[in-house]
Amino acid sequence: MSLSESSRESLRRLSSFTWMAEELLQVTDYYLPRRPSVSCVHTQILEIGQPGNGAATAITFFRGQLFVGYFDGTIRAWDIKGQRAVISREVKEHKKAVTCFALSESGENLLSGSADKSIRVWKMAQRKLECVEVIRMKDAVQKFGIYGDKIIVLTQKKVLKFSCSARSTQTFYKSKHVKSLALFQGKAYLGCGDLSIQELDVSVESKIEIRAPTRSWRISKQSISSIVVYKDWMYCAGSQVEGSAMKDWKKRCKPAMTMPISKGTNVDAMAVVEDFIYLTCNKSPSIIQIWLREKQQKVGRLSAGSKITSIFAANDIIFCGTETGLIKAWIPL
Repeated sequence: MSLSESSRESLRRLSSFTWMAEELLQVTDYYLPRRPSVSCVHTQILEIGQPGNGAATAITFFRGQLFVGYFDGTIRAWDIKGQRAVISREVKEHKKAVTCFALSESGENLLSGSADKSIRVWKMAQRKLECVEVIRMKDAVQKFGIYGDKIIVLTQKKVLKFSCSARSTQTFYKSKHVKSLALFQGKAYLGCGDLSIQELDVSVESKIEIRAPTRSWRISKQSISSIVVYKDWMYCAGSQVEGSAMKDWKKRCKPAMTMPISKGTNVDAMAVVEDFIYLTCNKSPSIIQIWLREKQQKVGRLSAGSKITSIFAANDIIFCGTETGLIKAWIPL
């Protein structure tokens, strides 16, 4: 059996999108059990931007197009063809910065959160993006996730659960100073200012503390700034990055991996995709650090040219938005 390492690497990356690649990869691993080496080299594949709207504060994919939210409330859709991109849709209905995006469970609608204390529901019309609903909040929206008809919203002061069917809102964790949110299989995982991690079951509203707070005075000013769930593992980041399988977090086991960050440095944002963990930190705000996920080893960096204001990973590609409104993207070779 003859198969180049690059072909097997392509199968591995495609295996999360099609069963055929997954089956071929299993056959390949059976006959050629040697694990292929991981290339840490990244190449830039995209650089787009249009001045005048401020920082690019949120990024996502929807219906095959790249959607970007800006500091002035503008949402712009880019149709990407190779290394070129053209604007296909543009709306400005938010009054302040667009802070986050999420897709409805059906994939039919795009939702955007904003510092103007609202979540807007968008539907793709023939040649425009149409707002079909506005959900008002009492505080600026920092991040949110969707499960069924429930929306879990993270604001600066608290966590809210909004029921679309009942049009009602419940408040959780008022005193926990929640800093980060990830939604996975109907459960919200919340990183707090006391370094604890809380689990909230969206359906039955049960609450579990899966990581106890840290009471050391030395790290009292630190918090969990980012939580990411990827392939049944959960990663949390603050002054360091820790990760374990979800089942081990719930057993309160010691983290299976720990990545120490430079002293005095805190992680601002994190993305995880395939072999890599990408970090942006407060001491180098224009740089994305590249770490190998399994070896917990720093292997490179990507320069955005100016302060990074958003980060997004999809389809093996890492995107970032900057304070100048520029969007860049890289892919590992």
